[in-house]
Amino acid sequence: MGLRNSWAMRIILHTMKKLTGVLALLSVLGMLLAAGAREVKPGSARWPIKTSVPADAKLDRPGVLIPLSEFLALAPAAENASDDFASVLYPKVKGARVAEGQIVRTRGFMRVVAGEDDGDYHIQISETNDTFDNCLIVEVPKNDPVFVRNSTAVVDAAKAVRGFVMDRITKGQDPDGRILAIKGPAFVEVTGQLFFDAEHQAAMAKNKFRGKSIGSGTDRKQLPSKTSWEIHPITKIEFAPRPK
Repeated sequence: MGLRNSWAMRIILHTMKKLTGVLALLSVLGMLLAAGAREVKPGSARWPIKTSVPADAKLDRPGVLIPLSEFLALAPAAENASDDFASVLYPKVKGARVAEGQIVRTRGFMRVVAGEDDGDYHIQISETNDTFDNCLIVEVPKNDPVFVRNSTAVVDAAKAVRGFVMDRITKGQDPDGRILAIKGPAFVEVTGQLFFDAEHQAAMAKNKFRGKSIGSGTDRKQLPSKTSWEIHPITKIEFAPRPK
């Protein structure tokens, strides 16, 4: 009787192992299918501006350095989105020292990298490595002529920027389709076109802010961006000396 029970137990354990393996395989296949089903395609809102730089832009020269605190306090270029500026730059805001379309640079701690449905790497940088008060959104398009038209310079710059993010920041983890919270003090200088995202300005008046949520469980919370200004597209990114 004991021998029969022993053999029965072995058969049950063997069957359970097989089922576990099958379930694990199905789980992996499900995740792969879900990832494969995600459609990544160029965006629409002000896309010609987001994925280009002015013809006279000098990408081999440093942009205008704007401290992040000043960047976050820039007055908006408009209170609502307008089709009049779908493919035209907003005029310079009265009293501002920079205007949309200029190549600028700023420095901050990289907190978040996420892959968006429009192919962008969405990056959030902040003045400190632990604040949840405010941040700046900077984005780089997919280095593909389908996503960046009529500018091989922007395609080449995007390839270098995305390579830096993958190699030096995420250590090979692809942000495509997910949100990666950056661990450790990654202090960077980001260069690119000053861009105004008018679609989000009206929402901010209702205290609805952009920005990904990071953390887990009860510690999960949003890192909001309380400005509609961005750097988009990013044309250069590199580590910078950390503030003392």
